[in-house]
Amino acid sequence: MANLRARVGALVAILAFFPFFTFAQNNTTVAASTFFLSETETQFSINVANDSDDVFIYSTSPAYSWVGFGFGAKMENSLMFIMYPSKDGDNVTISPRIGSKKAEPTFTSAVDLEVLPGTTVNDNGMFVLRAVCRKCRTWPGGFLDVKSTAQPMIYAFGHGYPLYSDSKSANLKRHIRYGHYSMDMVAATGLGGVPANSPMLSGVQLKGKMTRDHDRANLAHAIIGCLALFVIWPLNVLFAGFFKNIRIHVGISVVIMAFLVVAYALGISTSAQFNRSQDYKTPHQVFAFIALAPIVLMSLLPIPSISKLHTLIPRLHTPMVSTSFLLLVLTGGLGLHLSSQARPVILGYTAVSLMVFIFITVLTSCIRRRGSAYARANNRKRVGEEDDNMVMLKKMDESRSSSKASFTQGSGTQSREFGADGQDRNQRGLYGGGTMPGPQYLLNMHPGVPVHKW
Repeated sequence: MANLRARVGALVAILAFFPFFTFAQNNTTVAASTFFLSETETQFSINVANDSDDVFIYSTSPAYSWVGFGFGAKMENSLMFIMYPSKDGDNVTISPRIGSKKAEPTFTSAVDLEVLPGTTVNDNGMFVLRAVCRKCRTWPGGFLDVKSTAQPMIYAFGHGYPLYSDSKSANLKRHIRYGHYSMDMVAATGLGGVPANSPMLSGVQLKGKMTRDHDRANLAHAIIGCLALFVIWPLNVLFAGFFKNIRIHVGISVVIMAFLVVAYALGISTSAQFNRSQDYKTPHQVFAFIALAPIVLMSLLPIPSISKLHTLIPRLHTPMVSTSFLLLVLTGGLGLHLSSQARPVILGYTAVSLMVFIFITVLTSCIRRRGSAYARANNRKRVGEEDDNMVMLKKMDESRSSSKASFTQGSGTQSREFGADGQDRNQRGLYGGGTMPGPQYLLNMHPGVPVHKW
């Protein structure tokens, strides 16, 4: 009985030791160089098979929107392996890509990457990749130096919002962090096989710390566009409706145009960074170009040589303003979708757009009913001040005409009464033509006294 217990204990000890023995055997039989980043618990291990052209890969990392590793000192012409969650979120999509200079890497079919069993997104939300890459020691624009003890390598992380896709050419957002290191390919060369999980550096030299990246041009493009639409634009409508000085409206309009020019320039510069926008065929870009037509017309209509061509031309200004605003707001919303922004950001943009649109609509309706302050000021100047003077002058002329008529009638009566000669028929413009007797009236009582015009 004692011997039986001893044998069972020995068997249990052997079984308990077996996993460690297997792990040790795997570590000794599969050569590998391992990159491990303790900040994110990210591992990327390489095994170079000495009996074929195969390169085995093992990687673990938190499931960010995407995680990438590449052979090369920089993105340009580097062979990169990009991982992101599959469409259903329970597996890993691995995409081999060729890096571009300051642009999104592009999927390549020049290498054959085979995903092996054990690749998954585990319960802890970690990528686990087991794969073998065939024909990947050379690629368009570069090669893997298996004799190098310091092969340049790069790594990068996308944003925290997961990218769920089964497509190997899925659109990527710009990385938020990146870094460089080197790998010993000689130490990684040996019998082919997938490297084991190892939370420590092996055959790797880190080059500096991880760098945080900022997509400042794209951010400035969005901020400047929103300021022009949601802050300066409604203020300009407000000033145009309630300020008599038209120069304020013109000045703010020039500021809006300057903001839009900068926003367009930044948008064009950032379009070249992403595969989906390099051809300028996305809805965001198409609507942005369409919006240029009413913007240009809106800017040209106030020119005197154009506005005087027809009386209807000045009336087109308000419709062109409304059309430009709607097209630009729609363009901004499509831009958020193009840049894969989170749903709360898109909902917030939609809410702000609706509030500003309602404000401008109500304000424009009020201005149309009562007229702008500038138009009303001009009407008062033309109709009020000038017409008041004209009315006073007209009344004075009527009063003088009435006086002259009365005087002429009185003179004719006197001529018939006193039988004066033809001189009295031409007594126009003489004093005393009113209802009260004046000096001329007294003089007329004495025909022998000559009468002079004043």
